Amino acid sequence: MLPRKQKNDSAGGYSLIEIVLVIVVITILAGAAFQALLSSVSLYTTAAREYLIAQQEGKIALEKMVREIREAGPNDILIATGSIQITKRPGHGTPLDPNLVVTFVQTNNSTTIERQSAAGNFTLADNVVEDSFSASIENHDVVTIYFAIEAGENQYPLRTATWPRQPDG
Repeated sequence: MLPRKQKNDSAGGYSLIEIVLVIVVITILAGAAFQALLSSVSLYTTAAREYLIAQQEGKIALEKMVREIREAGPNDILIATGSIQITKRPGHGTPLDPNLVVTFVQTNNSTTIERQSAAGNFTLADNVVEDSFSASIENHDVVTIYFAIEAGENQYPLRTATWPRQPDG
């Protein structure tokens, strides 16, 4: 009788245990990657929300200031460090506050911009970077307003320009 060929067990493929171990390791790696992805998305969402809230609050404050600056003439605007004082024309379009003199101010070491008039003081914006509120009157009587809003660890600059009411002529 001829001798039989011996089978080599090591050349027969992977065992069930090896396949299960590879599947377990891949599952653990995929789970860790998924957790890292979820954490990153959560951080981004939180930062985006803070930014959008801060930006919206700043934009609303700018719009309110612009609306009232448009009720004043170019010679009725006084700009100082951290403040803008306007004297509106009689019969202006702010029915809830008939006062003619309005001041927008950020006091030293303050993180708010206030609207001050004889009707009272009201906060227009919170989380304003200290001493960032400024204004200037440029060529052709353009009033430029600038300040920065803080959201988390970031600062976001806001700026706008407007023309005050031109004298009737």
